[in-house]
Amino acid sequence: MSEEFLKTQIISPDNQVYDGNTEMVVLPGDEGDFAAMYEHAPIITFLRPGKVEVFSKEEKENISFFVAGGFVKIQNNNCLVMVDYIRNTSDIDVKENEKKISELLSKLEKTEDQIARDNLIMDIDLIRSENQASEKVKG
Repeated sequence: MSEEFLKTQIISPDNQVYDGNTEMVVLPGDEGDFAAMYEHAPIITFLRPGKVEVFSKEEKENISFFVAGGFVKIQNNNCLVMVDYIRNTSDIDVKENEKKISELLSKLEKTEDQIARDNLIMDIDLIRSENQASEKVKG
């Protein structure tokens, strides 16, 4: 029974963020959050911006991250999570993010180029999602 675990790796372009044996990983799937556990059916799917929660077999507390998106492959009790952007939720500074959002909103008001406006809106949405992931942990 103690050998029942999901080998989990979380990788970003910069480094391997997590590598360990887990009881469960909760992921922000493209169509909603889902949990991956031992003997999970094989799947490859996109991740939307949101919170990844890792329930480690070794650690006493779960570890949570905010991801901007990516994908996950689960097969043969291995869970590979690949993301472009990741932050530990405990490192998120909501007040600093709110300041960034205000600055971006000011830029948005002054910008006429539609592509630049779309990029600013995506940045604002990403920071808001990051704040929401942080508040769920702290609140």
